[in-house]
Amino acid sequence: MALITSRGALGGFCLALSVFISLLLSGCNSLLPTGEEDVITPWHDFDDAKKSFDQIIPYTTDMDTVRKLGFDPAKTPNVQILSPSQVVKIVLPPPIQDKIDIPQGIQDCMKAQERCVGYLMEPSQIDRKRVGNFMLDFLNFKRNTVTTGWQLGALIVVVDNLVVFKQMSGRPQIQETEVRKNPLGPFQSGAGSLKTLP
Repeated sequence: MALITSRGALGGFCLALSVFISLLLSGCNSLLPTGEEDVITPWHDFDDAKKSFDQIIPYTTDMDTVRKLGFDPAKTPNVQILSPSQVVKIVLPPPIQDKIDIPQGIQDCMKAQERCVGYLMEPSQIDRKRVGNFMLDFLNFKRNTVTTGWQLGALIVVVDNLVVFKQMSGRPQIQETEVRKNPLGPFQSGAGSLKTLP
């Protein structure tokens, strides 16, 4: 009777262990870490931010309107305040050719000197999520990280409270997969092999 009871207990333990391992090996994505890099902005996506930026018109829009459109240097995190020389370096990387190639707004900024200020803002929303097999990730054999989101770069140049130049850059749709492999798993302290897929 004791032998039967022991076998029964052992069988129950093995069954529970098998179910546990099966759940882990099947890839419990909910157990994998996620991250978010969100610069607080009034916009939901890239197109929304671009629509606001498009309403800024050089030699027409003043800074009060720029702030109402969401590009407020006092409230936007990580804003860079640029001097006239820094503005020139960003807009006109050397060597500068003929003065004809220099936008009028940049020429006016160079003439205005200390009355000219540049604002570089980079609103964004970036999400990072680890996907794949939980055990391989947990034991550091293989980690897949999917990065999604958007990022906009807005350069606004102002002279005497009036916008004289603007320039936009950015990434409307970020979609990247980073695959990191460590053949030795938890015994490998180095970075292992890394591959980034677009």
